[in-house]
Amino acid sequence: MVVHQSLSTEASTALSPWLSAWEAQTGPTADGHLAAAAEYWESYLLGDRLPWDTWDTWDDEEELRAELTAWLVRHAPDRLRAHGVSGELLHRIRLLGLSGPDRWEDPHWPGHR
Repeated sequence: MVVHQSLSTEASTALSPWLSAWEAQTGPTADGHLAAAAEYWESYLLGDRLPWDTWDTWDDEEELRAELTAWLVRHAPDRLRAHGVSGELLHRIRLLGLSGPDRWEDPHWPGHR
């Protein structure tokens, strides 16, 4: 699903339709795909990067990253919690919703001591 999502996004140069479709898909299989995607995506998004390489079709990769991040923060936590992902992954997704010192100084930030 992760590869399919990025390929679909690249082919259509739109993220919203794919995220809306994924949001509508529920159940163990969809939530398992969401968990796999979240695990893959979170380290890229925490580094303010997209979790896939883009072609030259994108006008604003920052806007795309912001959309993906906002969607993940808003729609993933309850589904991931119900799916049984680790608390550490849930904390890292929560960090995506923070900015500046709130993110960098959080005890769950990867570089925090």
